[in-house]
Amino acid sequence: MHNMAIKPGVFIRFDPIVPQVPVLIDVSRSGREYPTDFRSPLRFTDLHDNVSMYVEELYASGPALGAPILFACFPNTYIDTNRSASDIDETMIAGRWPGPIKQSDFTRRGLGLLKRLSRYGEPLQERKLTVSEVQERLEKYHEPYHQELARILAGMKQRYAIAFQLSCHCMSAVGAPTHADPGKPRADFNLGNVHGTTCTPEFMNFMTSTLERLGHSVSVNFPYYGGELVARHGGPSKDVESIFVEVNKGLFIDTKTFKKTSGFEALKSSIDKLLAEVVAYARKKTA
Repeated sequence: MHNMAIKPGVFIRFDPIVPQVPVLIDVSRSGREYPTDFRSPLRFTDLHDNVSMYVEELYASGPALGAPILFACFPNTYIDTNRSASDIDETMIAGRWPGPIKQSDFTRRGLGLLKRLSRYGEPLQERKLTVSEVQERLEKYHEPYHQELARILAGMKQRYAIAFQLSCHCMSAVGAPTHADPGKPRADFNLGNVHGTTCTPEFMNFMTSTLERLGHSVSVNFPYYGGELVARHGGPSKDVESIFVEVNKGLFIDTKTFKKTSGFEALKSSIDKLLAEVVAYARKKTA
């Protein structure tokens, strides 16, 4: 039985059921509670393909190992926690944005804080959003998730002087047209640390070698290098080792039906072993 804390529609926190370790599992882009004001011209099957489905189930052993899970309830197509609040595409807004604008390369491809395009390049929004609508999404969804993430990590650092964050997602088996590797097959796992800035080389090497030892292929910082989730909270100077973890959907999802395939249990077994190794690593670092 999990101990849980819930902010309805925003996040669910699954607390450890054994003594806590300084490892946080961040599952921020698997939410399937679409707010009632969300509109898109896409068919739901095309829209929902942008969700990292079942990731919270793949990492569900975390609380039994002492690692809490923070799960965002809303979809990243509504507002994306992996983008900065200033990563604004003003062409999507009716009026001028009153705050700072600092666009990432994702925004230039239509995949910013607010999605202009789906991963396959189709228009995702029904209409332009008002400034107040965007501000409300930031205030009610984006920032509360980040604030809770920061609160948990701060508590871990206060107790252990260090924290480890795994930001967990899933990716298409082949690069989509709007992504950095269009048409190219992908590895089983893609690990990102924003080009060496959000964790030490030691922790990245540990994660890579552990997955390879479990029989998986791994790419590092390509096609995904991470984003706001690890950049905002992680980095050796902050005493937080943060890694962005993408797992290949081809290992466990039928993307036509969105159902799990027979590969799900084998993948979950690998991730169970990975988490056990990460927890042991964290315990050693804080002994």
